[in-house]
This record gives sequence, structure tokens and C-alpha cells, in this order.
Amino acid sequence: MVESPALAAPMTAPLDGRLAAARHAFSTPERIALSASERALLAGAAEPPLRHEGIKLARWTLGAGPRVVLVHGWNSRGAHLLGFAQPLVEAGFSVTLFDLPAHGDSGGHASSVVHAGRALRAVMTAIGKVHAVIGHSMGSAAALLAFAHGQQVRRSVHLAGPSSLTPMVKGIAKAQGLRPEDAAAFAGWVEGFIGTRLTYVDLERLQHGLRHPGLIVHDPEDRTVPFAASQALHAAWQGSQLDTVTGMGHRRLLADADVIARSVDFVAAGRSQ
Repeated sequence: MVESPALAAPMTAPLDGRLAAARHAFSTPERIALSASERALLAGAAEPPLRHEGIKLARWTLGAGPRVVLVHGWNSRGAHLLGFAQPLVEAGFSVTLFDLPAHGDSGGHASSVVHAGRALRAVMTAIGKVHAVIGHSMGSAAALLAFAHGQQVRRSVHLAGPSSLTPMVKGIAKAQGLRPEDAAAFAGWVEGFIGTRLTYVDLERLQHGLRHPGLIVHDPEDRTVPFAASQALHAAWQGSQLDTVTGMGHRRLLADADVIARSVDFVAAGRSQ
């Protein structure tokens, strides 16, 4: 896969409002502040920010033992996966969570799944040896990118994540009501922004990195990321299992005790490999 960390230069031609909205939806996340309870749980766990592509990535580590990295999704932050942290620590793991570019306390003003994948690779490289990754939504897709670029783990958990970028770009174009010619222009802009072709961020080009056991969890009624994305990932990944949940939508599974327990048990089982 060919990537470039540099962002594309802004388009100079006048943009239709819907096309501009599509660009914004793809590249500009909402920055969420820490809640008081999250701040209390993270007290004393902050590590020095990791310098990455001209910005600083905020990160925290709790516990001791084999390392598990938690990766949040779009319009989120690392602390939103804190529900997994204490059970993992109690199971004998150390847990690193961090804020992706342009999210939470990290620097930057724009992001994408490709930016997230590069950031995750930087965090994993800084750690050295990572036992497992748990990713939600875009964080799951970032993990697929990291694995395709050579990062290795014993186990990974993928919660309601997209498995290919092309259908996500098409979904944004449809949601913004773009005409076919504008949808094509939007796709071209995305490729310039992420520095690679859309097809290079699709499952067919990423599946070679899936060499370890994986747990995939998704609600078929998820309205944010289609369940078909996890079905496709499971079909392409021989070492995976697909668990369906109900009544969780896209985000509620992050706080569900059963989903957390299943994920921790799956990660812990990798210690005997």
C-alpha cells in the first residue's frame, strides 16, 4: 500500500455545499472532552505525549503485564473504552489507551481511518510488544491497517468496525445527497486527502495481515456501520469468530458487561498460545 502522511492541498475550485459537507464529514471529527469520572479513572496514568507526524498523541497506561492497546472510533476518545481497562488490568494485563489525531487531547485538526492507522502503528512501535488490540468502529479499521503494515499481535477484538473504506465513502456521498459527478469528485478528494487509493484501504488489500485469532462483535441493527462489514471481515478471516449482539446499536456495546467480559476472556486466552 502506498501512503503519504502529507495532507492534500485544498481544492481551489468552488465547492457545492453538499460536497463541502461531505469533505467535512469525512475529515473533521468532533473533539470530545474528558468527563469528570473519566479524568478520575485516568489520574496518574498519563504518559508523555507521543510525537507523531508533527502532532502530539495523548496516551495513558494502566496496570502491569502484557500490553493491550485500546483504539477508539470517530468522534470519540480513548477514555470511552475505559470499561475494558479495569477488567483487563484485573486479568493481569497493562492497558494503553490514546486519543487519535484531531480527537480528545491529541493534536491535529483533521483525521481519517488512514491517519488513525498510522497513529496506531506509531503507538505500537513505541510500546515494542503488544499482546492484543481492541478497536471500536474506526479504531477497528485502524487495527486492520496496522496489521496489514506488519504490526503483530496475539489477539484482536473488533467492535462494530468497517472493514473497507470504499463503501464508507459511498455512504457519506449518499447521506449528503451528492450527484454521481460530485460523488466521484468527493472520492477523488478523499484519495488525495488520505494519500492512497480507496481500494488500497479495502478488505481485499488488508486481509493478508490477519494472521492471528480475532473476535468480531456487531449488532445487526447498527445504523452507523452496517453489519455486512463484519460479515465480510469474518468471511475473509479464517481465524476469526463473529458474535452478534442485540439492542446495542453502534456505541452501547462499549458499556455492556457481557461484551466486555467476552472480549477480556478472548484476549486472555491468547496468553496460552
